[in-house]
Amino acid sequence: MPQSMDLSRSPLRENLESPKSHRITESQPIEPSSELSEKDVPPKDSEWNTRSCLAIIGAFSIMFCSVGFINAFGVFQEYYAKNMLADKSASDISWLGSFNVFCMFGGTFAAGYLNDIYGPKPLVYGGSITMLLALFMTSLCKEYYQFFLAQGFLFGIGIASVLLPAFTIAAHYFTQYRGLAIGIVVSGSSLGGVIWPIALNKLLVQVGFGWALRIVAFIELPLLIIGCLSVRAPIQKAGHVKAKPDFSCVKNPVLILLATGLCLVYFGLFTPLYYIEPWALSLGLDSNFAFYTVSIVNAASLFGRILPGLLADRFGCYNVAVITAISSGLVCTCMVKATSVAGIIIFSLAYGFTSGAIISLQGVCAAKLVPPTQFGVAMGFVMSFLSIAGLVGPPINGQILEVWGYLGMSLFSGLLMIVGGLIILVARLKLNKQILAKA
Repeated sequence: MPQSMDLSRSPLRENLESPKSHRITESQPIEPSSELSEKDVPPKDSEWNTRSCLAIIGAFSIMFCSVGFINAFGVFQEYYAKNMLADKSASDISWLGSFNVFCMFGGTFAAGYLNDIYGPKPLVYGGSITMLLALFMTSLCKEYYQFFLAQGFLFGIGIASVLLPAFTIAAHYFTQYRGLAIGIVVSGSSLGGVIWPIALNKLLVQVGFGWALRIVAFIELPLLIIGCLSVRAPIQKAGHVKAKPDFSCVKNPVLILLATGLCLVYFGLFTPLYYIEPWALSLGLDSNFAFYTVSIVNAASLFGRILPGLLADRFGCYNVAVITAISSGLVCTCMVKATSVAGIIIFSLAYGFTSGAIISLQGVCAAKLVPPTQFGVAMGFVMSFLSIAGLVGPPINGQILEVWGYLGMSLFSGLLMIVGGLIILVARLKLNKQILAKA
């Protein structure tokens, strides 16, 4: 019997028990201990946390103050033509807005490079100060060259500095919900496109040009402060010494096709936004209604930048970008068919929704192709292509309007957008040849 007792404690018995013991150890739940605080345990959806939500709010504020304010240039176009720049042609005045857009997009490649090296903080602080300085300087302008330098150049450079961090910060914090996050950020420009034209129209009449610009600057000041304090790199990247960005991504054929397609889309993208009000006036419709058409387009684009972003997270950003680009082109070709109040409202809502997605998805599509360390370079590369369309697109459309009228302009813009959408489709097929795949 003692010998049997010894066999029961033999190594064979221990070997039989050890897997069981091992399985019990592995199956034991990991509970927060004194060494692991509750805040260190990742939540079920860790992308939506306090830090990331604050970053989205800050980036939204930046877009409201920067790109949203550019959407109000139509108010300046009309005011300058009747007041300080009455001796200049409409084409000369439009160059102020075109050069502003050119600087905004053209400076993003350098801004993206700096963003990848130093992070968003220096760019956001510097760009915010530059934008406020540009507004105060514009309020003092009297001559055309002064407006060109202050409003066209300086304000555009300021926007270029803050635009890239606003895009990339959402891409850094979000992977699964990147389309939705960037859509929320970019919708700040849509809200600005609704509010700024109405506010400026009232301020210019009540307090005059100089104080209207100064009041705008004082309104933007606290919003930009929120952006400066909120747009910060993720915790895991804080204090991280960034290596020199790898520019090899600019040789990526998919990225080149994406940039080329978006460039063609942008040649016609702003045509309805700039000319829907003059078109309504040419039909003899009420001037008050015509003024609010731009706000209607921007209001629709607010939803068009959020909802398609959500769809992009589900079905793929390239798939949604192709559909919205081609849809926007088709809607644009129908502008001259909107000849009544109801027709113009329907057109404005349809175009605002479809075109809004293009602006929000361009950053998502670029970020999909590169690692996080190259987000700034990739997005800056794509947006630098858009600067070409931003500079020469409006003047070309203006010349077409003078020769072939609104029909020729809307067809030219719409067809270019459709061709651009088809090029984005080629990029999508090069990325993934399966038609029904998420891409």
